Amino acid sequence: MSVYQDAYFMPEFKYEYNKLNVEVRGPIHVVAFNDAANLNAMSYEQMAEFNDYLKKVRMDPDCRAIVLTGEGRAFCAGFNLNDLNLEPPVEEGMGRAQRDYYIMQTICSDQAVNMRACPQVIIGALKGFAIGGGLSLSCACDMRVLGESYSMQAGYLNIGLTGTDMSGSYYLPRIVGYARAAEALMTARRIKAEELYAWGFGNKLVPDDDVVEEAVKMAEMCCKNSAPMGLRLTKSSLQSSLDNSFDAQIQMENRNQVLASQTDDARRGVVKMNPKMREDVKAHPENYAFRNL
Repeated sequence: MSVYQDAYFMPEFKYEYNKLNVEVRGPIHVVAFNDAANLNAMSYEQMAEFNDYLKKVRMDPDCRAIVLTGEGRAFCAGFNLNDLNLEPPVEEGMGRAQRDYYIMQTICSDQAVNMRACPQVIIGALKGFAIGGGLSLSCACDMRVLGESYSMQAGYLNIGLTGTDMSGSYYLPRIVGYARAAEALMTARRIKAEELYAWGFGNKLVPDDDVVEEAVKMAEMCCKNSAPMGLRLTKSSLQSSLDNSFDAQIQMENRNQVLASQTDDARRGVVKMNPKMREDVKAHPENYAFRNL
């Protein structure tokens, strides 16, 4: 336990799951859906673990960026149909409609809600299939590195449901524009990585074998070039910009900039830029390094 955890009664940040792998690389977490045999389809267990992780990591002062990927040949193939066919226990007194709304749909959509609420930048390292909910989770990432095998499809339509779920209709038009989002969500055709990259859906297009490490490089750049608080507040401003008016967004930026300016990192940053301190910065860079929360 750290002093921080002892002082504020915070739990130890242990990330031990069955359907989710969490690899800690210093300030970066590489998080992988871990059900390759089922193409990382969203079982109740996998979704519960991912939601648990996203809620827990928000308070982890050592994590500054998250790389999200999937084991095997898929990122996420949508809802696990085996779990979809489960009937609610009769003895619990909950009908299927209530179960599907209050449990199934909520636990699904909470993943996107928790990704947005997560203050750390989330970079998708995407390869293989992203169908249905996998499409939506791809959209909910802050940035995306696409592997050459990546393809996405609004598979909900193919089973008689709507083409929108888990924030897909919120994020996708904002990423690629209304017309292209409508094409993706209304035709349910499979759209491959090269076309998606041309649409502006991905920040990079790389071979599958490089997708995770390229995403890690982006995460490292985020961590290297920013203070922890400044990076978190930048994500906060970008997310709020999706809904805000110009005036409201200016107010958000003003507030966040003032908050950041009151941190020790900002004070060190200002001193570091002083030409008179150039030699001391070179001699003692550790004195001017950004620190964790």
